[in-house]
This record gives sequence, structure tokens and C-alpha cells, in this order.
Amino acid sequence: MQILKWIIILATIEKMLQHSLTAVFFIFSVPGIGTPDTGTRFVIDNPTMAMLNLLMVLLFVAGFYGFLKNFSWGIWLVAVPAAADIVLEFMFHGLFFVTVSVIVSAVLVAACTAYVKQDKWMPVTGDR
Repeated sequence: MQILKWIIILATIEKMLQHSLTAVFFIFSVPGIGTPDTGTRFVIDNPTMAMLNLLMVLLFVAGFYGFLKNFSWGIWLVAVPAAADIVLEFMFHGLFFVTVSVIVSAVLVAACTAYVKQDKWMPVTGDR
């Protein structure tokens, strides 16, 4: 159980950092890095992509807080944006464009699912 908790913590921190940096790179073009690739399927301007990445950061931060405080909604607010991240990556880049982001999100969803399915996990119905 402890290993699953640490996998969820580390993967969520990675997702928060990844989406934070991606938002920054959509706003500021860093020499040598440039702006992130959004693929060719959708035409979305950089400020909109930055805001969408910041929304993902807020969802992960809220879920991370809830998970650390043992609220039942916390684990779901980590798993659902991670699953959405996988779907959105495939929508933007195609089904066979597997990135580190997709791998980390898949690990996060799998860890959250295993954590919820454990016998010791008890949902919290209210604030502690």
C-alpha cells in the first residue's frame, strides 16, 4: 500500500510540474526549447493552450491535496485528469504517439485504480 501511495504522489508531482512548464512554454518561447507541439489535428492558439494546461495543474493540485488529506474525492481528482491527459494526447497527436506524459498518466491511473481496489482502502464520506 505504501508503494502505491508513493507512486501516486511522485507521478502527481510530475504531472503538476509538466503541465506548469508546458503552460509557461506556451506563453514564453524559450530559446532552444520553443513552444510545445500541439499536433496538426486541432488549431488552438498558444494562450488557450496555456490556460488549458493551467486548468490541468489546478485539478492535479486539488486532487493531490485531497489525496494527502485522505478525502475520498482526492484519488478521483488525480485519476480523472490523468486519464483525460491520455485521451487528449492521443487526440492531439494520434493514437500511436506515446510520450512520457502518456506513460506517466497511465502509471498514475493504474496506481490509483489499484489503490482504490485494496481491501484496506476505506472511502471518507466527509471532512476529517
